Amino acid sequence: MPISSIRQFALATVVATSSVPAMAQVSLSALAGEYDLASSTTVPASNWGFSKAHVSIRMVDDHHALILHSCQWKRSPNEACWDWFYAQEREGGIYLQDDNTDTVRFYVDPASRKLTMIWRGLDAKASVRHDVYVPATVPLADKALLRRLKTAQSSAEHKETLRTRGPVGKRSYQQNRLELQKNPDFTAEVVSHFGVRHQTETRAHPSLRSSPCPTSGSGTETGHELVRARG
Repeated sequence: MPISSIRQFALATVVATSSVPAMAQVSLSALAGEYDLASSTTVPASNWGFSKAHVSIRMVDDHHALILHSCQWKRSPNEACWDWFYAQEREGGIYLQDDNTDTVRFYVDPASRKLTMIWRGLDAKASVRHDVYVPATVPLADKALLRRLKTAQSSAEHKETLRTRGPVGKRSYQQNRLELQKNPDFTAEVVSHFGVRHQTETRAHPSLRSSPCPTSGSGTETGHELVRARG
């Protein structure tokens, strides 16, 4: 599907969801907990999605949380698939860290605690992936997801990560606010936020995490690509 078609679909989605009333602010501590993948879909349709995944939101202090993400690719189940983000709650909302979050938007429905992550890919088709997570009803038992969750946590808390990025409370949380929205499908806001063009950086240290985005080469995860899509 060309980007023009995605934009047309996005505009239609905005019309359909524009009647959703504004929601009260949700606290970061209220979001803390475990979430299981309910669905993972892409536009255009492809195998750039997850067959299974888990999100764990853990409070670090009164104003910060660590969001851990472990997953399994549909296209390559044995390939590395994990990520992490820090979030900060302050007056005006909850914000993700600025570093390495240019390709993702977070949405939450406070009533159901449904969490939605919308990703922009690195491929030539300008793919967009829509992952929906719901509160887990049983403890995570999947060995692969548990192992990758531990890897993500080790990366987030690695001494090199702390050395290069500084204390969690002193990092930048300005550009990527967690949005409260009941049905955040492929909206024009998301497409507009991501844009069409992108640049990449490569980072070599093993403490830095893999980015769950398709690349414009082999189509497989490299483990060290970071998208800079914000203009």
